[in-house]
Amino acid sequence: MEKPDCETTARLCDPDRFFCAMFLPQSIRGAAFTLIALNCELSKALILPVSGTVTGPMAGLIRLQWWRDVIEDPEQGRQSRHEIAVPLADLIERGVIRKVPLLTLIDAREAELCRFPDWTAWRSAMLEGAGMMQRMVGELLGIEDEAILAAVTRAGAAFGTGLLVRYLPQVLLSGRMPLPEEAFSDVGLSVHADSEELLESTRLATIVGILKREGLAFLPDRQDIRRARLAMLPAILARRDLGRPPVTAGAVRGIGDRLAVMTVGVRGR
Repeated sequence: MEKPDCETTARLCDPDRFFCAMFLPQSIRGAAFTLIALNCELSKALILPVSGTVTGPMAGLIRLQWWRDVIEDPEQGRQSRHEIAVPLADLIERGVIRKVPLLTLIDAREAELCRFPDWTAWRSAMLEGAGMMQRMVGELLGIEDEAILAAVTRAGAAFGTGLLVRYLPQVLLSGRMPLPEEAFSDVGLSVHADSEELLESTRLATIVGILKREGLAFLPDRQDIRRARLAMLPAILARRDLGRPPVTAGAVRGIGDRLAVMTVGVRGR
């Protein structure tokens, strides 16, 4: 069976970022799809297997190290014939995407695997993870102003936080732990407690409330968003997700969310 290309992987794995990327200029859309597909691959490393309590994060760290090696030596990616590593290697070798932000993205994923001790570490990882993803899109668009890129980074972090709010129950049940150990203390649990204990309604509401405040603190103001509309499109979804409770499993984006992105995306062209 033919392996999916980056565009297909991005569309199936991360439909929100994919939808936002569809408003980018065609000349950089393919590179954006490759970044989204890479992020999907890195996210797979964050889900611990059932035996994770025994093996710890080692399997995920090995997977992330493979991608680190590909980024540092693109020729290894070419030789692997991996459907995402090959186009990624091409983008790196042509200078379309820089190595440093890609490695920063991996650092953020490794930090999550090894557990954040507190909300301060979590904030840094959100800026270096989901935030860096969006900054790379800004760089693809040719944005060089550091103040604007910093706002784009915050938009990405806000989007990542909004997704956590939207899908938190499903994420926790998947075997992934995107929250700091401090979050367990915030709801009266031991840091060694099972993540499913966070799903108790009162505890879940407390964590969601904290995430909403953190996400809104990341969110750029509307003036910043207007300065770089196409790079900021995920912030439109973030603002909406941060104002709502988590969704049930299998829920899809409503037409209102998509229209909100379309309105800003068309203006940004």
